[in-house]
Amino acid sequence: MKPLKPPLELVFNRVEGLGIAMDVYIPDSASKEAPVPVLLWWHGVPPHMLKAPDKHNLCLISADYRLAPQTRFPGILSDCKAAIDFLHTAEFAEATSHRVDVSHVVLSGSSAGGWLCLLAGTGIGFEACGLARPRPIRGIAALYPITDLQDPFWKRKQHPVSYRDRIIDRAEVEPFINPDDVKTTWCAAEDRRRIFYDYMVQEAILSELLLDGTGIPEKSFSIADSLRSRKFKPPPIYIMTGNDDKKVPHVQSSDMFEAAKEIGASVDYHTRGHRSRLRLRSKV
Repeated sequence: MKPLKPPLELVFNRVEGLGIAMDVYIPDSASKEAPVPVLLWWHGVPPHMLKAPDKHNLCLISADYRLAPQTRFPGILSDCKAAIDFLHTAEFAEATSHRVDVSHVVLSGSSAGGWLCLLAGTGIGFEACGLARPRPIRGIAALYPITDLQDPFWKRKQHPVSYRDRIIDRAEVEPFINPDDVKTTWCAAEDRRRIFYDYMVQEAILSELLLDGTGIPEKSFSIADSLRSRKFKPPPIYIMTGNDDKKVPHVQSSDMFEAAKEIGASVDYHTRGHRSRLRLRSKV
């Protein structure tokens, strides 16, 4: 097996003293005469996905964004829009030697990233944040996505969460639970911040982390409710979820699927078994 090439690391936005970057993986087959389509992923590409560019002849991009709670949802969605906009700049075209077809972009991600690709791909939530909707893309592939802050799952504390055998102490997620802590766009695999998601589920503080102080209602980011309003015209959507997912309940996906069907959207929905997170991550 040939060694994997390192990605192009491109800074696509500078804000609040941060350079927000994307990693760009382009297959050897790509050329100016035969540019490849884009899979834009939020965020942090797992190792098995690094084979995708050569295997599927596509440009894989993992784009960072500012993390909550130091940055609230308006800033996060602004970063998502900036990543999409950057693909259409002369700077991106030159950096990739015109080998990428940015007229064919699919957004993807898992869990919170799955939610971001649904929001950015449909435009849901952007106007509530005072932002213009992102430009249209060709499709969305969301894996076990969050889709609705109003779900009781996000309101009910779990001491401990169902998939851990102990309660996480607040001291374990300091200082990054503090909204005044240093802003960041990523964390290393061994970083203590990796348990922050589990702490959030444990304490039922997702809405607080994303929206505290913004005055924006939770419903503004509900995928199903927004689709049913018929104010949004989604591109084709592919959803995959686990039917016994302990970290994001599968009803988050099934509700969105039903709403998409009701408005006649093109949507493909797949469920897997209770250990689907392991299997999904190994088969993407």
